[in-house]
Amino acid sequence: MTDSIKKEWENLFNEISHEDRVSSLADVLALQFLGLVDRKMELEKISKKELAKKIGTSASFITQLFRGDKKPNWNILAKMSMELGLEFKVMTEELLQEKVQEELIAYHKRWSKTQEYLKLKEQVTNPQLVMAVSQTGEDEYAMAG
Repeated sequence: MTDSIKKEWENLFNEISHEDRVSSLADVLALQFLGLVDRKMELEKISKKELAKKIGTSASFITQLFRGDKKPNWNILAKMSMELGLEFKVMTEELLQEKVQEELIAYHKRWSKTQEYLKLKEQVTNPQLVMAVSQTGEDEYAMAG
């Protein structure tokens, strides 16, 4: 979201009552979970009627959930996740950024080791016999070519 849109959203959001903000946030959270459920249903080609039967509720209740007329409770979400083989994970934006940063650092370490290996391979007369092994902390790399 761009900064200007984000600021407009925050200004609009700040003008409503606390109860309305809580309700809006609850709607967003419900839609995020149901969006994941819907995607999995599409992949597995499972209809809302089939899902309702699997989790022991009515098709009309499932329709109301997906339309946003009702919010799912934790038991309904747990049943959906079990029946569809979904594993929901809760993560804050800050934690997500930390995980992304960790993955980028790990990727860069692997990339650097690959570059070292390729340079070494170019320097030898018989590149088929090159093997580079490196151990740095808890990461181990072994490449042969």
